[in-house]
Amino acid sequence: MLSRVAERVYWLARYLERVENTARLINVHTGLLMDLPRDVEIDWFTLVTIFDADMFYHANFDQINENNVMQFLLAEPNNPISLLNSLSAVRENARTSLDILPEETWEQVNELYLLVKNEMAAISNRRRRQQLLLTIMERCQTVWGILANHMSRNHAYHFMQTAKHLERADMTSRILEMTSLLMAENRSESLRAAEGILWTHLLRALSAQQMYTQTHSSSMNADGVLTFLIRDEAFPRSLFFSLKAIGRYIWPLPQSTTTLEHHQIIMSEIFTERLNELPAEMIHTRMDDLQAKLANLSSQISQQWFHPDRSVA
Repeated sequence: MLSRVAERVYWLARYLERVENTARLINVHTGLLMDLPRDVEIDWFTLVTIFDADMFYHANFDQINENNVMQFLLAEPNNPISLLNSLSAVRENARTSLDILPEETWEQVNELYLLVKNEMAAISNRRRRQQLLLTIMERCQTVWGILANHMSRNHAYHFMQTAKHLERADMTSRILEMTSLLMAENRSESLRAAEGILWTHLLRALSAQQMYTQTHSSSMNADGVLTFLIRDEAFPRSLFFSLKAIGRYIWPLPQSTTTLEHHQIIMSEIFTERLNELPAEMIHTRMDDLQAKLANLSSQISQQWFHPDRSVA
């Protein structure tokens, strides 16, 4: 397939996964803040921090409050990772890839984009916003279902699955950074008292609560949650599952040896130590390091298949 086509479907999948992940995270975080006392160290700006978007936020807003954070993460045109910008990128990549995607893909993506664009004026209304976020998640899952059930397992499909799992691993690592706050020695008494609620919502941010309770009964603690989200081999949003899947989908691509070697380095480095046994601040450092490695892997993919005439930065 042409390199420009491969690049379009790769980024379609990354942005589609990002839209769903962003919607879920905001939805769960809103519920969390409604359950927590006001004096804990978690607030609306925590969402901005998870996305490492502090600089972009302060460049566009002077005050930190719910409405500004929601505008920034959902609709802000100057925020390159806002949900509406990501969804616009999904739509454009789908529009220019009609010949290789199931035809229902464009219909679903276009309808979702128009719906979200029309509803953005109402995001300050919490009830309507929460309903919109649930609709976004459902529509994204519908698109993934169409791709899974109607698309040949060809190079385009492998690029899309590689992108999906790379984006998913990145989001899981960002949510896991929150554990440095939940486990910090100097955390407040209010935060300590709410630990059960916090670990539950952390699992929900990755749609992991039900699968976790199936294997861990009612036990909700740091060691169990971290082990599950980092090392579980069966749950599709654990770091291990997502990172292993990246290699599985890169392998059938042409001339994939060098990229697979980069992938194996990441696998060996992230799983040589038990991250759940590290001090809280070290988990944050390891997750930052993983995000940098995933960005480098994405650059390697771009150089190998999309822009072979460019060098990896």
